[in-house]
Amino acid sequence: MKDKLLVCDLDGTLLDEKGQIDQESLRWIKQFCQDGGRFVICTGRMDTDIKYVEKQLGFESDYRISQNGAVVYDRKNQLVACETIPSSYIPKLNEAIFGMGLRTEVSNAKNRLFPSPRDPENVAEFVDSSIIIEDLPTFVGETEKNPTIYLTFGDKETFDVIRQQIEARLGIGKVNIVMTSPSSLEVFSNKVSKGAALKDVMVRLAVAPENTYVAGDAESDVTMFTVADHSYAVQKAPAEIRAQAKDYAKNVGEIVEKLYHESSGQPA
Repeated sequence: MKDKLLVCDLDGTLLDEKGQIDQESLRWIKQFCQDGGRFVICTGRMDTDIKYVEKQLGFESDYRISQNGAVVYDRKNQLVACETIPSSYIPKLNEAIFGMGLRTEVSNAKNRLFPSPRDPENVAEFVDSSIIIEDLPTFVGETEKNPTIYLTFGDKETFDVIRQQIEARLGIGKVNIVMTSPSSLEVFSNKVSKGAALKDVMVRLAVAPENTYVAGDAESDVTMFTVADHSYAVQKAPAEIRAQAKDYAKNVGEIVEKLYHESSGQPA
């Protein structure tokens, strides 16, 4: 398995809706890693959450891809890639986003910057990396030099207004503007995608597309599907995501089992 690379999204892919990994997948991934396979997590979560999951599962990847591809760390905890929003865009983004009066959080490579504490019931992170900044717009505009993501909570109607205001101020396509859920909107560099980050990691590991297997369940994972020769939609991935993957598997364990069958048979 030394020339094989397995790349997994977290929520809805490696983890179920309760944040748990099924035992079949755990068993197969452990076998894959023991046999020399490369295993990388690629998620929209912060790097601290990837480290938490790796520790719980007993894995330590060569690379960790977080914030949907904006940030990449290696196993020595060295930051090897970080795609930030251009500083010249910040004043106009602040006007368009903070001006709506919605709750907006901003991330950098290591932390989530909160305008106030969030209700514990609404915090999905495994590890709290938040820093409370009471005047967040001013801090982002004057002090934070390397923002990676603006995350705003609201509804589609308001998000459409934000999109229009950003495009009016900056121009179309200057940044990525993505609804990551019915109640959340993310704004980040137009150079960022999971696929771009994965392609960089594949080069660093010298792993070819034909030896790369990816698993995902959401629109943000589709860019990975185009980089690897083996792409799988998993768990409860909607039909439009399944249509863009080459195959479907009930979980990550099933993917690894197929990988062994296709390569050199069952592990010893």
